[in-house]
Amino acid sequence: MRVPLGWLKAYVDVTESADEAAEIFARLGFPVDAVERAPRVEGVVIGEIVALEKHPNADRLLVGTISVGNGAPLTIATGATNVAVGQRIPVATIGSHLPEMKIERRTMRGIVSEGMMCSARELGLEPEHFEDGIMILDGEAAVGANAVAALGLAQAVLDLDVTPNRPDCLSVLGLAREYAAAMRRTLRLPELYAGPYAAPSEVRVVLEGDGCNRYVAQRFENVRVGAAPAWMRVRLSLAGQRPISNLVDISNYVMLEVGQPLHFFDWESVAGGTIIVRKAHRGEHLLTLDGVERELDERVLLICDGAGPSVIAGIRGGERSEVKESTRSLLMESANFDGPTIRRGSLSLGLRTDGSLRHEKSLPLSFADFGAARAAKLLANEGATINAPLATGQPVPAPAHIAFPVAQVPRVLGLSLPLERVASNLQALGFATTPLSGETLDVEVPPWRADVHENVDLVEEVARIESYDEIPSELPPIAQHGINSDDWHLESDIAHALMDRGYREIVSLPLHSSAILEKYRNAGIELPRPPVEVLNPLSEEQRWLRFAILPLMLQWLSRNCQELPRRVFEIGHAFRGEAPITEETIAGIIFAPAERPEKDEPVWRDRTLLEFRGEIESLLRGLTGISPKVAQDAIQGMHPGKTASLLLDHDSVAMVGRVDPRLCATFEVPLSTYYAFLRVDKLPARSVAAYKPVPKFPGTSRDLALLLDENVPAEAVLGAVLQAHVPQLERARPFDEYRGPQVPAGKKSMTVRIWLREPESTITDAIADRATAKIVAALRERVGAELRT
Repeated sequence: MRVPLGWLKAYVDVTESADEAAEIFARLGFPVDAVERAPRVEGVVIGEIVALEKHPNADRLLVGTISVGNGAPLTIATGATNVAVGQRIPVATIGSHLPEMKIERRTMRGIVSEGMMCSARELGLEPEHFEDGIMILDGEAAVGANAVAALGLAQAVLDLDVTPNRPDCLSVLGLAREYAAAMRRTLRLPELYAGPYAAPSEVRVVLEGDGCNRYVAQRFENVRVGAAPAWMRVRLSLAGQRPISNLVDISNYVMLEVGQPLHFFDWESVAGGTIIVRKAHRGEHLLTLDGVERELDERVLLICDGAGPSVIAGIRGGERSEVKESTRSLLMESANFDGPTIRRGSLSLGLRTDGSLRHEKSLPLSFADFGAARAAKLLANEGATINAPLATGQPVPAPAHIAFPVAQVPRVLGLSLPLERVASNLQALGFATTPLSGETLDVEVPPWRADVHENVDLVEEVARIESYDEIPSELPPIAQHGINSDDWHLESDIAHALMDRGYREIVSLPLHSSAILEKYRNAGIELPRPPVEVLNPLSEEQRWLRFAILPLMLQWLSRNCQELPRRVFEIGHAFRGEAPITEETIAGIIFAPAERPEKDEPVWRDRTLLEFRGEIESLLRGLTGISPKVAQDAIQGMHPGKTASLLLDHDSVAMVGRVDPRLCATFEVPLSTYYAFLRVDKLPARSVAAYKPVPKFPGTSRDLALLLDENVPAEAVLGAVLQAHVPQLERARPFDEYRGPQVPAGKKSMTVRIWLREPESTITDAIADRATAKIVAALRERVGAELRT
């Protein structure tokens, strides 16, 4: 929230610098994101135009005679067209400093100009917030007074963060109250209107359902639409609100000043003189003030009259009841709406406003009456006739009381304070305290503090005023707990193992927009699992829980593929939408290689895939102590002929392969992108290898060049070797595969190396030959292999 210090000073004395004030707010729990310094403006006074004539030598210039109250009037030429005799304006005299210039005497077409009539831009204000041309001040502005001081232009603006539980501090008055408490200074409240009233209320208000807690309606007669006072327009502009007219500005001013959003109706447009608060019916429409025809549903709360919907409650006004220049009779709404109802309506419409931001945080009930009384005072200053207000709905509750044992303060904070000091801290914040028996206070909670419910809340208030810096830094005793950290250690081991292999970790949100699903549809690829939709998303960018790690990793790669190779991984959760919704921990790994030089290899061989698969096999061996088995497989989003499962104990714990080229094209990543994922939850505990003594006798090896059908996998060949049950067999490994003109069509050549050893003696050629012959026979019987000659 933007808080001009000049506005804050209207309610509390602020003698500290802007930086010191920011530090005080930070200690109170309201960190300041930025301090916006006021531009240098010096020597500007308030002047009155006493005469205005056309420039004798220039058709587009005027020459004004300006009284500045301290001597002879000044002659000033201007090209502005919005000036008139009798107006009071800011005047930069000779020697003045403005943000973009220093004022000097100059001759304009033969006329010596003794200063400058100033626009909003020249005073350092946002030009789009004010009238074109010279800034027009109030008729009551004191001629000769310092314009910078009168308008509060020399003060910095603080941009504060307000926590969601403190809607009372989404206002300048609320923050002034906090500042006054911290500095033990007097808080000055704004003037309220308490009568007399010209007439009783003639408005009829009907509350249907539970969307509105309290509704204050009040009529005003003899209103005139015009410009708001200059001090109000400047305060609104510095706070980030564009001034529009006196009525709209009063509504916005009260919202920023005391925290209560208001809405003004043209009374003549309120059909039947009746206000009805109800939920919308599905299919209803309303044209809002921004010119948008909005379709409504039952999540939206409406303000209606006898002719139908008029306003989206707490969010946006309707065009039909808009205040116009011809408005003379006004109806004011100061309401307390149910926070979750406004939040749901705002999300359903995709529309959030300053008013809905406050309403959705469940404002205190008393704000409705307080805001109405403040607005009535400002409207009375504008000459309006005030009718009595009508409050409908829940009554403002009596203040809550909490029995507060002061011993709670040292128990929670470790800070010992006398009862008088605790009571003083709470009283500074507006809590009323009465001593009870012993060291206990009866604490009356002020109506604006709907967030205080129990003792620990009061302890926090004491800590804020004492300063968190005063709390001793002591490590509390930490009892042993039975939380299992095995999952964390496993994920940490995976991350470190991948980083050791040259991979870099990335992190993405487990939420994504519908654009990800659209990319899969555009690629003609079905989703590997049903996605899970978030029913109440923070935004459309976070509507879906991710169904896999791959798409968000591809999205990252598409933004970072200018330099290759890229090796990245992410450990996160994927969600399955079938009932019940399940969550799975996945380690996703992507390798996007640089272009490799062409080698004299068959087109069907993907050497990069083999190397990538070897990395993943090595990773699994390091994590589990078990060598995985490889089986050809298929999964949506992966290349149909270049994907494999890695099995441990016949259970698929990982997949590895090349990303489907269609998906690569849709995500605009290199077509030769490889992806693997580990099902972390399925990884077995690491097995400790049993000790085997170093062999005492040498072994031997044989290479078998086999002729096989081209669809026989290497896994089947290894299985056949093992099923020969040769006692001398130590291990076996296929290491070469060939397809080409030297083998018949439909066949391939595979070379398998076997290692043979006798445990108690050196193996002889005869024994090795018999063992090899038995293995060849098993290969012939089980996979139809023949030795190549």
